[in-house]
Amino acid sequence: MKYLILVFIGGLIASPCLSVDHSNSGPEWDSLKVTWGPNPISKKYFVHQPLTVNEAKKEGFVQISTQCDGTFLGQRFVKDNDIALVLIYDVQGSIAGVQLALPASIAKTQFYKFDTQKMFNRATVAGIDAYVLTTYFVDPRNICTAGRDVARLKSEGSGTGLWLQQGSDPIRDSVQAPLYENTVNTTKWVKGSCFPSMGAHYWYDNRLDKECDEIFPVFLLYNKSKLTGFGWGLAGKYEYTQRTEPVPYAAVSVSIIPITILPKLLFTF
Repeated sequence: MKYLILVFIGGLIASPCLSVDHSNSGPEWDSLKVTWGPNPISKKYFVHQPLTVNEAKKEGFVQISTQCDGTFLGQRFVKDNDIALVLIYDVQGSIAGVQLALPASIAKTQFYKFDTQKMFNRATVAGIDAYVLTTYFVDPRNICTAGRDVARLKSEGSGTGLWLQQGSDPIRDSVQAPLYENTVNTTKWVKGSCFPSMGAHYWYDNRLDKECDEIFPVFLLYNKSKLTGFGWGLAGKYEYTQRTEPVPYAAVSVSIIPITILPKLLFTF
């Protein structure tokens, strides 16, 4: 079995992992890129994504929802019916978040209880019954109200923060991740190792007695002490999309400190 990692990168992550930025400026998220890979110059990896609805339509994305009063927020788009990447835009058409949808028919539910992990919401996406992971790049309260115009998008970039939706209410259940590495110590995020072209990994509530069903499916990435990316981590090898990167056991184990139940989970499949 391999551990499925889908990395979404906002902004620039080329900085050395051990460097420290003491400036007061926030993370510079001037772009949105998806899918980590070993070759950063390959067209398959670090793929730029459209920051506006108009750009998305030009690139072949199709709108699947205008939902603003249900489980998720914003205008949602997919390309080529690939639900592993769902782009979310606000009422003004500016990027507001992303989702990963895993078809329920192929989910490894015998080893991981998707229904009990709050990050997963069961929903129909582009006609497919799926388990859905959701993150927002702006305050969820603004996505369906004010939104961001083109001027604000250019000024603020692809986002102003990272909110993880951990329940069925996108406003109440969305929790903001720490923007700065020096504030992580007051949370349950636990530092792992630094990986080239990714950054310093942080896994939520990582501990030796962690059970498989408790594994949080998101990790954070920091460069120059600032949040510059994040990734999805799913138990199982899923080949329904090219947006994901199956990572060998050795690579996963070096990114997690301490190494917990994950190695046992990895060899279950």
